[in-house]
Amino acid sequence: MGIDLSRFKVIHGGMVLNAIALMEVRMPDDMDYSNRDTIVKPRFIEVLAINEDGNIISIRDEAWTFQFVPNITKFTQEITK
Repeated sequence: MGIDLSRFKVIHGGMVLNAIALMEVRMPDDMDYSNRDTIVKPRFIEVLAINEDGNIISIRDEAWTFQFVPNITKFTQEITK
């Protein structure tokens, strides 16, 4: 399994979905790991999410097309425990 994103909603293509996990990250092909900037944005990512029908879907696209926002109700519930 990938990195847990269940505390986030993912916005992609005008849809707001409940995120499950970050499954894959692809960095730029020409990235020089020995001499690189501190912050490098990934090129592609794959995210598992739950669609409006309740089905698990996989979305793989350029990283800039995704936006992640905290799921406030779930975050608030965890703090108050």
